[in-house]
Amino acid sequence: MSAFVPTTQPMDDARPTDARPLTLHRELLLATDASAAASAATRVAAALAARWSTTPHVCTVIPSPPTAMDPTGISIAYAPSIAEEMQRAVTDQLASCCAESSGWSRETGSGAPASEIVRIADTRGSDLIALGLRPHAFFDRLFRDETALSVMRHASMPVLAVTPLLTRLPRRIAVAIDFSRASIAAARAALTLIDDGGSLMLVYVEPPGEPRSPSPEGFTTIYTQGVTAAFTRLRLELASRTNARIETVVLRGGVAAELQSFAYRAEVDLLAVGSQRHSIARQAFVGSVTSALARAATTSLFVIPPGRRA
Repeated sequence: MSAFVPTTQPMDDARPTDARPLTLHRELLLATDASAAASAATRVAAALAARWSTTPHVCTVIPSPPTAMDPTGISIAYAPSIAEEMQRAVTDQLASCCAESSGWSRETGSGAPASEIVRIADTRGSDLIALGLRPHAFFDRLFRDETALSVMRHASMPVLAVTPLLTRLPRRIAVAIDFSRASIAAARAALTLIDDGGSLMLVYVEPPGEPRSPSPEGFTTIYTQGVTAAFTRLRLELASRTNARIETVVLRGGVAAELQSFAYRAEVDLLAVGSQRHSIARQAFVGSVTSALARAATTSLFVIPPGRRA
């Protein structure tokens, strides 16, 4: 648990009159399998589509059917009415979650779900992938059934992974901040998702025995300016973009565990993380911290891929 009591510093000044970032067009891809988590993602996607004045594109991926060998040694593919059943379930889900979904474009793919979702997003030039997030047990990892996490690892655009508890725009977003470009991009991008009147919490977790070298990205800012000064500078920049309440929090401990614990205590709707697949500062956020958060699935996640500008 935290050895350092978190402190929050609300920022109420330097607010613009109109907070919402200007949005001209967004290509939103909703990946759904008719699960409870996908239903929640559908509702959030509908709310974002209304804010952005766009129409989501819905994709459903049917896993490749199992195969068996007949007595003559010929491979037989078994494809019972899985595709038809999935399509009916998705149609019912969309209708129950959003009345406007009848006008949404749809397509169905087959194969490995994560690979197909990323391929469709790349083909369409999507700005955001929204999909459901559920906990993953040991056997899910053993059989590589971690669709949301795999999409986060391979997508070139932001991924919004929604748990069943989030069914509207998030009002309380916590951003994992280490003052690297990736984490700052996550904070900027989170402003496009937050509900009116919501709050944005910038959370810095200092691991025990953190090296004090000033060379890695993020650490240079922290140990040159100091955490307080770095937070002040970032809060001033973000405040010029939003009227959301901005707070800063400092914790100490394991990054993933502290983020999960804080999200529970602060009733956070969404955790935003900037992926760093080759980060020296955090030894690959997407490999350790993001993986742990995605597998636990206790809070919805917003993941910005490396090099992505908000």
